Amino acid sequence: MKCPTETLPMIRCNQILDAAEQLIQSQGIVSFKFSQLAKDVGCSTGTLYKFFERKEDILVCLFLRSATFNHLPIFIDKFPDLTAQEKVLLPILFTFETIKRSKSFFTLRSVSVNTMVWQLASDEKVERFKKRINAFWGWFTQSLNEAVAKGELDATSREVKELVQGIIFYLTGSLTQFESQLIEPEYLSHRRETCYRHLAKLMGQYKWAKPITPELFELLEQRSSNFFDKHYRDHISCDVCSAMKCDTVDTHSPCLR
Repeated sequence: MKCPTETLPMIRCNQILDAAEQLIQSQGIVSFKFSQLAKDVGCSTGTLYKFFERKEDILVCLFLRSATFNHLPIFIDKFPDLTAQEKVLLPILFTFETIKRSKSFFTLRSVSVNTMVWQLASDEKVERFKKRINAFWGWFTQSLNEAVAKGELDATSREVKELVQGIIFYLTGSLTQFESQLIEPEYLSHRRETCYRHLAKLMGQYKWAKPITPELFELLEQRSSNFFDKHYRDHISCDVCSAMKCDTVDTHSPCLR
């Protein structure tokens, strides 16, 4: 089932997803039902099925609507002086910022990548979801290749691939452990300090012209936080998500999908 492209259906789709997000925050994903969603939206279940074939479609769309990539092009346009190294750090900081502002995003991020969920979504949603996930990997790859080309990083293609994997595995692991709230504080120090320290060690294994310093990290973090404070809700919509139609990743382009 294709996403709406006209204004009124897109507005209705956003209303449904807004209600679904609230429902998930209050009841959780397991208890989330179409019948309750229809009641909260004030429509029939038949109306819901015009936009989403099944529950998993909604979960995938909620993730895509809140995804990091929705914010990256606007930020890049706003700060064209960013180095390739800073572009590598952006999706990491943006993911942390999104989770701070959305109680459901961490859950959606964790659940939506589970094959038991995304494989049950409709073909169009699955294809869109796969492209977005691979574009996330592509962002890091292209940013690191840009760093190599500009002399910011001395690395082989194999080392670039290893670093991309390391960053994404680091991000996945840190989010899972901190957001689960299951681990006693004695095993983890303050999240910001812990994440910076381990990220700096990970990236410090490679030959950067300039190391990742606390000052660089703090400056980019502050820029990201200020940006999200002003624009976060502006970029969580079906039209922003649908506008990302690029088949290749270009860190200089406003279209990143």
